[in-house]
Amino acid sequence: MGPMLVAMGKLSPADLNAILAMQKKQGLRFGDAALHLGLVSADDINAILAEQFAYTQTPAASSKLDHRLSALFQPDSNQAEALRSLRSELMLRYFNPQPQRAVALVSTEDAERTALTTANLAISFAQLGLRTLLIDSNLRAPQLNRLFHLPEHAPGLSDWIAERTSVAPSAIEQVRSLWVLPAGTRAPNPQELLASKHYQERVNPLIQQFDITLINTAPMDSNRDAQLVAAQAGAALLIARQHVTHTKALLAISSRFRELGVRLLGTALLG
Repeated sequence: MGPMLVAMGKLSPADLNAILAMQKKQGLRFGDAALHLGLVSADDINAILAEQFAYTQTPAASSKLDHRLSALFQPDSNQAEALRSLRSELMLRYFNPQPQRAVALVSTEDAERTALTTANLAISFAQLGLRTLLIDSNLRAPQLNRLFHLPEHAPGLSDWIAERTSVAPSAIEQVRSLWVLPAGTRAPNPQELLASKHYQERVNPLIQQFDITLINTAPMDSNRDAQLVAAQAGAALLIARQHVTHTKALLAISSRFRELGVRLLGTALLG
């Protein structure tokens, strides 16, 4: 820990020697000795621990990322623990062994909750150190820009498919191993774009560059964009809201996906 703090400019060599002397004299851990001498802050220690254990540090309260990203801002919460359980199930049942890489998350309603769940799950995978790509395929009502504080009119998936511009996923600085490809410009023809050969030609090679790809989709209560995306991904996880989502609607989606050869990985029930 000491050399890392020196390399970061948080400690001088003289500070390091003083900490080591106190550590030896009083039998303290290095971090406790450094804090006792007032040479570093608790945030400095937490940052180093996160680096040593390859874990994502909780951002500062001033972070512009959406604070509803519980996997990031409330890692000890029940929500975050539920996400880790879901992550483990998906790892065991689908992503291990490779080459399965992509999953579309599909709901019957509520674009915002669907995107938030998909984003939190992507963060949870990234916290394992897996190169994780999060794609927003909701071309009708893009959701991920606001969650990750990306420019509202940033080019994204729609622009790339339509060959309007070249686009690369954005690395999320506060979440190591996470990249986001936003939906891009709202297009007048989302189904045509998602069904086009350009979608396959661009997205499929991109997916191969990552360990995990999660795709946020538009709710299926008013359109069928999600089934196009799920068919291309090859697998889907359904998202349902307790006391809100109708069983009949879930059964209809399940039946349709099976007809299309989409592998259903289960249903995540949100409270």
